[in-house]
Amino acid sequence: MNLKQRFLTQSMMTLVGTIIITGCVGFAYVFFYNLLNKSPISVSLGETAIVVMEDDNIIYNNEEFSSLQIKEMLMNISVKNNYYDNGDTNYSINAENFITSNGDKYMVITLNPVINTDDNYRFLIVFVFITFLIVFVVASTVVQKQNMKNIIIPITNLTRETEKLRTGELETAITDHGYGEVRELGRAVEQLRLQLKNSIYYQQKYDENRKFLISSISHDLKTPVTSIRGYIDGVLDGVADTDEKKKYYLSKAVKKTKLIDTMIEDLLLYSKLDLNQMPFEKEKVNIVKYMESCIEDSSAEFERENKNITLENELSDVYFVIIDSEKFKRVIQNILDNAKRNIEKGFGQLKIILRETNSSVILEFKDNGAGISKDDLPYVFDRFYKADTARAVEGSSGLGLAIAKQIVEVLGGRIWAISETGTGASIIISLKKVK
Repeated sequence: MNLKQRFLTQSMMTLVGTIIITGCVGFAYVFFYNLLNKSPISVSLGETAIVVMEDDNIIYNNEEFSSLQIKEMLMNISVKNNYYDNGDTNYSINAENFITSNGDKYMVITLNPVINTDDNYRFLIVFVFITFLIVFVVASTVVQKQNMKNIIIPITNLTRETEKLRTGELETAITDHGYGEVRELGRAVEQLRLQLKNSIYYQQKYDENRKFLISSISHDLKTPVTSIRGYIDGVLDGVADTDEKKKYYLSKAVKKTKLIDTMIEDLLLYSKLDLNQMPFEKEKVNIVKYMESCIEDSSAEFERENKNITLENELSDVYFVIIDSEKFKRVIQNILDNAKRNIEKGFGQLKIILRETNSSVILEFKDNGAGISKDDLPYVFDRFYKADTARAVEGSSGLGLAIAKQIVEVLGGRIWAISETGTGASIIISLKKVK
């Protein structure tokens, strides 16, 4: 029901209710007045006065009317006026003539006192009118109080909160009290506040990421671009004066362009994840088979560098996890690449251990590299943290673990690192398990 219909309904209900209550009060007044034989709207018969006359002689007069009064009664009867007022009481008159068998003539005059109803009618009208006004005022007051509570006050509060929005204050939640449209308006303004707040938040994030991308590109691409230019200048200037040197210089330049491509790709991916602009398609995946597939894809690279990668399954049953297969593969690949760069050729080893808790599947990526110091450990998932060992390694964008952290958290999991300097490091992922 909209406000217009509500107002019309309230007005009609107030009027109809007032009329009904007033009618009931008037009826009760008449009923009890009649009960006391003091009806204000009907004739009430008291004790009947009787005058009996034989010819012109009064032979019976129970009210002791005077001869003059009786003559006035007879005069009224003669002119067909059936009422007589002696100054104290108004009577209705009825006269009957009788003739006896012996020829005697009698007249019986009956006089019934009549109550004057005019004053009582006026009193009833005034009483009903006053009752109507009182009931109407009370009913209107109750309705207005409800309207004040459910319309006026909510609109006043909404106006005040909207003024805060205009001045940029977006932290105060807007309530949705009141009738129909008022409540809906409050909800709409609250949605507007949340959208405006989110818009400002994402605009700030966008500006931060834009500045971050510009600073990162200008800083981190400077070294490989300088190297590429140096290699190409070497070829053009004749420093690479043999085919073998030219091939070496050009292969180095190509390798640097691949590094630039990796950096740009990681920067764009990180920015999309940070702004929640990356769609995820989650599905139920057998975690053991999934990890076997990931290791199979990377085993050739480990073997090429004479490094070892193994999978240890300590799960007690077949478990599934809910992930986006393609994006989680990027997490696995980033962790594998980071570990591969930090373990030695020949005896470098990476173990992937699958185990479980009551509610989660745990993936531990444990290497035997140089490890991470306690001071640097809390920051390894920060973007471009200066002590991130991955940055010092050729071919790294420095965003691998930061991207992995974002993807894992979007999938509802947790990721953390444990390590001690000189004893290797472990990257651990916890995902909710399902059967």
